[in-house]
Amino acid sequence: MVVLLDTAALAPSRRADAVAEIMRFSSSIPTQVVHDYPSDEVSARFEFAPFGETRLLTSANSAQGLVRTAAQLRGAECDQLAVSVKWSGTATHTLVPGGRLRDGDLFVADLRRPYEFFDSGGVSSTFYIPFERLGLPPDYAFQAGQRLNRSPMARQLRRHLQLLVRDADAIAKGPAAAMVGQATTELIRAALVAAVDEAPLPADGWEADLITVAKSYISQHLADPDLGPEPIARALFVSVRQLYKLWEAEPRSLGQWILDHRLDAARAELTSPRRRHLTIAAIARRWGFADATHFSRRFRQAYGLSPREWRQASLSGAIRL
Repeated sequence: MVVLLDTAALAPSRRADAVAEIMRFSSSIPTQVVHDYPSDEVSARFEFAPFGETRLLTSANSAQGLVRTAAQLRGAECDQLAVSVKWSGTATHTLVPGGRLRDGDLFVADLRRPYEFFDSGGVSSTFYIPFERLGLPPDYAFQAGQRLNRSPMARQLRRHLQLLVRDADAIAKGPAAAMVGQATTELIRAALVAAVDEAPLPADGWEADLITVAKSYISQHLADPDLGPEPIARALFVSVRQLYKLWEAEPRSLGQWILDHRLDAARAELTSPRRRHLTIAAIARRWGFADATHFSRRFRQAYGLSPREWRQASLSGAIRL
């Protein structure tokens, strides 16, 4: 993991300000950091590991308070859910049922909401997920998070996060980092749904949100050759018939939407200098096309050139994306 900050290496007068900078970095929203003792007594070590579009932040710190007000949130852009484990020490959090946290407690914070968090000190880890990747409506995710410690999957999730923290450095540096981030996101999603034991979008009026979630799920699984109506419907807790009915308002059919996004992803890789070593058939397989001939035919229909012609033209500068 990357060490973002270790106050032991700083002059005592700089420590409190440095901790405040890390708090701003972690969520990109102004957050007031409160220390009820002199700056030279502040201690903290923050370690960071990226996993694709998700990230893990682990902190070992002395007592501190974090306060985020409605005024600080006004106009700010933060579309993330934070799933945390308090590994040691105690704390209070206004977004946690009962308000108190002890060793091993899971807790969820919707970073778009104001809160007050007062930590007696100890070690915590937080996994940050964009809502777009989580594939659950924000209000549903937050309400499910209120019951996360009672989820039948809480123990499994806690153990997974414990192992992820332990092995974060090796995983984050490897080629599977994004896949591990996605797997962790899927596990968190399952634990949240299991906590409330009901479909995420059961009520009327959720159609637009459901389509957004469907598109998020599809984007995360474009490389799966078996991606289709059945697994999408299962992931959204609806029938295939309901999925097709909801999709009627879209300008493109479900199948065409999937095909277009697969072709677009493949086209980007064909022009990427980092993917020059891959054959066209390998790129086709990476984006869910089991048959390279079928991929080439569809590609030509969409862009007017074969994949090989497109790659050669992009490398020569004849076309620009």
